[in-house]
Amino acid sequence: MLTFSRAVSILGAAAVIAGCAQTPPASQGAGAPVASASARPAPPLAGTTWKLKQLNGQPVTRTAPRQRDVTIGFNNGRVSGHSGCNQMMGAYGTNGSSTLTFSQFAGTMMACEKADMDLENQLLKSLGTVNGYRFDGQQLLLLKDGVAVARYEAVK
Repeated sequence: MLTFSRAVSILGAAAVIAGCAQTPPASQGAGAPVASASARPAPPLAGTTWKLKQLNGQPVTRTAPRQRDVTIGFNNGRVSGHSGCNQMMGAYGTNGSSTLTFSQFAGTMMACEKADMDLENQLLKSLGTVNGYRFDGQQLLLLKDGVAVARYEAVK
C-alpha cells in the first residue's frame, strides 16, 4: 500500500518534472520568438525566382525603376536571370540537396552605369566559385566551400 509520505514524494517529483517541461531554454528570453511546427518550408530551388539580397557579405540594394532587381532562376538544368546590368543565362548542376555548380554562362552585352557593371562583374565572378547551396528559411544561400557568397530571397 502507498504510504502518505511516499505519495507526497511522487507528486513532488512529478510537479518538478512538469515544471521543467514548461521552461523555455536559457537562450530564449521572455518574449523571444520560438520556432513553430507551422514554419513555412523553403521554396524549391527550381521554379522559384530568387532576388539577390547580399553579395560577399554586403547588402545589395536597388533603386527602382532605374535599377532592376538582380535575380536568378533555375529550371531543368538551365539558369537565367538579371545580373545587375544584363540578362544572364547558363547551365547548372546539382545533386538536389547541397551541391551546385554553374557553367556555360552567357549574357547580353548592354552598357550600363559603372555601379551596375561593377555589381554584375562581382556577381558573375562569385557565381563562378559556387560549389554548394542551402536554405535559410525563405532564403537561398549560394556557397563556396560552405561559406555564403550570395544570399537570395524567394520572390515567386
